[in-house]
Amino acid sequence: RTPVVHTLFSGSQFQLALTSHVTFAFTVWFVAFAGVLWIYVGWRSGYRVSARASWAALALAIAGSAAMAVPAFLASGKPYLNDYLPVIDHPFFWTGLVLLGVGVSLQAAAYLLAAGLAVLAGRRRRDLAESPEGLAMAIGALAVLASAAAFLRATASVDPAVPFGYALRAVVWGGGHILQFLHVAGMIAGWLVALAVALGAAPRARRVVRLLLATLAPFAVAAGAAYLWWRPEALLVNHLITILTFGGLGVGAVPLLFMAVSAVATAPRPLPWGSPLFGGTIVSFLLFAIGGVMGLIGFTQDTRVPAHYHGMVGAVTLAYMALTPLLLGLTGRRPLSERWARWQPYLYGLGLLGIMAGMHWAGGHGAPRKTFGFSWANAQALIGMNLMGVGSLLALAGGLAFVINMGAPLFRKTR
Repeated sequence: RTPVVHTLFSGSQFQLALTSHVTFAFTVWFVAFAGVLWIYVGWRSGYRVSARASWAALALAIAGSAAMAVPAFLASGKPYLNDYLPVIDHPFFWTGLVLLGVGVSLQAAAYLLAAGLAVLAGRRRRDLAESPEGLAMAIGALAVLASAAAFLRATASVDPAVPFGYALRAVVWGGGHILQFLHVAGMIAGWLVALAVALGAAPRARRVVRLLLATLAPFAVAAGAAYLWWRPEALLVNHLITILTFGGLGVGAVPLLFMAVSAVATAPRPLPWGSPLFGGTIVSFLLFAIGGVMGLIGFTQDTRVPAHYHGMVGAVTLAYMALTPLLLGLTGRRPLSERWARWQPYLYGLGLLGIMAGMHWAGGHGAPRKTFGFSWANAQALIGMNLMGVGSLLALAGGLAFVINMGAPLFRKTR
């Protein structure tokens, strides 16, 4: 969507690219890292998560992700730009989406079962009380199962007489919203681990942290249960799902952000700004706060909407990026370059801020979302979209540095 660059592509290529970008940068990346967190937090909390179920879930997710990528690289299939879960009408995409969903649901169920058995057995009550990240990922797992139930119920009950595109929007609306509880829970779990490891600090009122996390659960379950009383087409327009999602996330996540920032503010000095775990977490705080404010200012159907989305998605992504060097160390590996690891979160975060600022600026001057070309443009909007383009280059550089620096060591044998 950057001026001049857009002339290298066609409108159909833009729609395929946008659909694949959102699907992989948002859905696949987030649920894949949630799988990592269920394993790591389960180990950290003393839960015995089934290895067989975890390996099966990973295999299904890998196969599904690979299949979903095929239509984009073949430039085939019709894209549908639904909110939260855009899709490509292609057999490979649908097959891959189902495999990915089954794999993630299996891993979520395995984690919930392990956590539940530990609590029922009474052997891990103390660990559970001292591990709010364990509760956070349990809320995330519950959200995955509620989302899966919403997808299935909506698919079974959607009116076959409505147009296919509208039916797709109705089917993915609720489940896509409910998945936001997983993403926020995973981000908060990442924050909690980062504060504990990088600073030896944590929000002091652990019971309050657990209570705030627990408030997410009824909202996620209620959003899924809504499909038992309302048809998907009605829920698409009556705002109930939106109210439950953003009401629940606002009640739980915003106070937790303030508590996390307070823990940093009261931590011993000097702060470890050279640590990717700490630096990435601080940038995550910043993006979450700015993205949240953008969601409250001029939130209409223009590029201010993706400006807000990129803040929230970037916050989750930075929380996950920050944890990766720590997780890599548990496998006996190290990043290719410690220097890269230190500056990468800041470069990626700066790029996201450029994207957000540019899109918000352009949207305030009439730039429509999900639109190819610039026939609508004025000078102010073009300035904003060029700023977005510069931010995109920085974010791409930061993302590529992350993939190479953290991904390449995974192909090396450990000693």
